[in-house]
Amino acid sequence: MKEFVINDDNLTYEEIEMKVVRVKALILNSRGSILLAFNNNTYQFPGGHVDENEEIDECMKREIKEEVGIDVEINEDPFLSIETYDNNYFGTGKKVLNTIYYYRIFTDLEPDFSKTKYDQLEMKTDFDLFYVDFSNLESFLVSKIDSNQIDPKIAREMLHVVKEYNKIYGGNI
Repeated sequence: MKEFVINDDNLTYEEIEMKVVRVKALILNSRGSILLAFNNNTYQFPGGHVDENEEIDECMKREIKEEVGIDVEINEDPFLSIETYDNNYFGTGKKVLNTIYYYRIFTDLEPDFSKTKYDQLEMKTDFDLFYVDFSNLESFLVSKIDSNQIDPKIAREMLHVVKEYNKIYGGNI
């Protein structure tokens, strides 16, 4: 697994007040598309927070079930992790070490909204899913940056993930 660290705030590990672990999925299909989520006024890869004492593979399965409404098997380890040191985590003022593990998931199953289980924020902010042609994903994200339709930090993360994915897998789905 490739590991990457972002520490724009130049925090030390000792300064960290809280640790957050999350998982995100690049859900790809045989048509060459990737499934994206739109929530809280930004685009992102589906995923979420790892619960206490939960294994990251189990969390990934749970999050896909909750957000996409499908059951998947986790057949690969994460291909990438990004650790971000944040001096003001989502405006809370807390110094947080946020680790996200990225998975590559292949499935031709379509989202089943009758089986999703969204949390209050996801319901309040109109959580939605849609496909983008994977070969156009970078230009799609850049267009959303240019039109202020994506959080800049999330956009930076997503573009980095796509570049690393392409390096690791040669751009192949």
